[in-house]
Amino acid sequence: METHDALQPRWVKQADLDVAEYDRCIESSGNSPVYATSWFLGIMAEEWDVLVYGDYRHVMPVPHRRKLGIAYVYQPVFAQQLGIFPPPLQAVRREFYRALAARFRYIQYQTGDPVEARVAKKTEGFLVRELHTRILPLENEYSAISRDYDDYITQNLKKAAQNQLSITTGIDPAVFFNLQKMSKEIPVPAESWKRFRKLMEFTLPRGTGKLYTAATRQREILTAAFFLVWQHHAYYMAVVSTPGGRTLRAGFALLDRFISDHAGGNLLFDFEGSSVEGVDRFFAAFGAEKKSYFVLTRNRLPRLLRLIKK
Repeated sequence: METHDALQPRWVKQADLDVAEYDRCIESSGNSPVYATSWFLGIMAEEWDVLVYGDYRHVMPVPHRRKLGIAYVYQPVFAQQLGIFPPPLQAVRREFYRALAARFRYIQYQTGDPVEARVAKKTEGFLVRELHTRILPLENEYSAISRDYDDYITQNLKKAAQNQLSITTGIDPAVFFNLQKMSKEIPVPAESWKRFRKLMEFTLPRGTGKLYTAATRQREILTAAFFLVWQHHAYYMAVVSTPGGRTLRAGFALLDRFISDHAGGNLLFDFEGSSVEGVDRFFAAFGAEKKSYFVLTRNRLPRLLRLIKK
C-alpha cells in the first residue's frame, strides 16, 4: 500500500517541467482535451505550472495569475476544461485537490471528470456548477450523419445552397480577424484575442488548426470559423460573421462542410457548448448530444478581497 507521502503530487514550475514527459502523459491518457497540451497552454495561459504525481504518472496543469498581489487559479479563455490526466485513483485525486487548495486561496477550475468534481467538493469544499458541451461522433459517413439533422438545419442548408456560397479553407488568420474586428460579437478581452491569433498562427501551418471561410459569388468573405483537430477530437473554437453572412446562412454551410470533410473518420466533434439557449439548440439540431463538464470554485479570500473573482 502506498504511503500518504507517496500520494503527494509535487508542484513543478513550467521552467522546470520535463515537457516531453508531460506531453507523453497528456497524449497517452486517452481522455485529455487539446486544452491540456503544453503548446495550447503555452500560448493561451498567462502563466501555468503543473502538479505532478510520481514520475509523470499523473499531471494536473494549473493556469494562474495575480491580482492585488494575490495568486489565484483561473480558466483561460477558449480553454473549456482541464483536469487530472490520466484519471487516477480517488485517493490520489483527493491529494491533488488538497495540494491545489493549500497553494491558492481563490480557485476557479474546470474539469470534464464527474468523479474529480465530486472529490473536490467532498475533500476541500469546492462549489460545483455543472455545464455541458455538445458532442457529435463523426465515425459514420456523411449521409448517415446528415440524416439526423433537425429539419431546421436542413431547411437552412437548402437556403445556403441557393445563395451559392463558396466554402474554402486557408491558413491566413487575417481573414478571421478582419471579420472579428467588424463584428465584435464575441465578448473576449483584447489580450485573449491576441493569444488566439497566436494559436491560429501556430496550428494552421501544422494542419492542427482548420480555418473555413464562406464567401459570395463576388468573393466577399462573410463568415469564418476556426477549428482544432487533435488526436481523436475536433473542436469548434470560434466563428465570426457579418450580418450578410447570417442572412445567407453561411454559418450553417461552414459547419456542414466541416462535418462533411471529416465524416467517416475516428473523430468526436465538440461544438464547445454554450450557455445561451438559442446557440445550444442550434448545436443540438445537428444531432449533437450533451456532455457535462464542471466549474469548480473555492474562495477562501478575506471578505474585502473577494472582488478578485470579478
